[in-house]
Amino acid sequence: MTVLRAPRRPRLAVALLAVALAAPAVAGGQSDAPVDTARVKIVSIPGSLPRARNGAVVLPRGYGESDRRYPVLYLLHGHGGGHRNWIDRTNLLAYTEGLPLIVVLPDAGNSWYTNSSARPAERFEDYIAKDVPAFVDLHFRTLTYREARYVGGLSMGGYGALKLGLKYPARFSLAGSFSGALLAAGDTSNPTLMDAFGPAASASRVENDLVALARGARVPEPSYFYMDVGSAESLLPSTRELARALSARPLAYEYHEIPGAHTWELWNRRLPAFLALVEERISRLPATPAPRPR
Repeated sequence: MTVLRAPRRPRLAVALLAVALAAPAVAGGQSDAPVDTARVKIVSIPGSLPRARNGAVVLPRGYGESDRRYPVLYLLHGHGGGHRNWIDRTNLLAYTEGLPLIVVLPDAGNSWYTNSSARPAERFEDYIAKDVPAFVDLHFRTLTYREARYVGGLSMGGYGALKLGLKYPARFSLAGSFSGALLAAGDTSNPTLMDAFGPAASASRVENDLVALARGARVPEPSYFYMDVGSAESLLPSTRELARALSARPLAYEYHEIPGAHTWELWNRRLPAFLALVEERISRLPATPAPRPR
């Protein structure tokens, strides 16, 4: 059933929104606060690339004092960004202080989270969809089934997150986009887009087009898609187009147009809304889940 709604607000979600209002905003630039090394681990993640890339792993409070396994949110950066952006430029650490959740911040350069057409050795889609989760599952105490695995991202990362949700529904049960460049596969205006997808009308562009993926998607319950976009953004029409494609299918989703532009202030403000959806799904996870194949 197609769903268009505002997120429910369970108890912890209300607390997240309170933190969003109370925490000092760092969205306008780099944070001067030292990183909490008890919670943030910088790791080198190898995979389907010529070289390993750094990533940040944000652990839940008390991780080291328990043997509990945790669900995982993969949070993707935008074009020109890197693995520290969500830590340095939002209140991510404060927002996740009370969540039983591991947050993974991988680094994909300007790859558009796509196996490069111009550089066949740079298989960034495989790296993010497969290699990074495999590394995290091996080195941290994670729940490895789809109901406990989520992905979100901003701008280029919003495109990547929704693509992963549509192409890999057996791996990710929730996918969210903040100001996503959702029609990137049809755009030839940027050299990195040409590197990722190749020339206009190439096979790669067809295979990575989100509207086409939405029209042909076969996703299991309880897959869910989240999109928001600022009312002053140039990406507003393309986000509406993808929302129409989702609404024409039996895909559960929600879509928000909110005041704002393509800025960290907006993404910092909207992150708690997406984390509320994550928390809602965590609350439904079984206490002692049976092992399932990855």
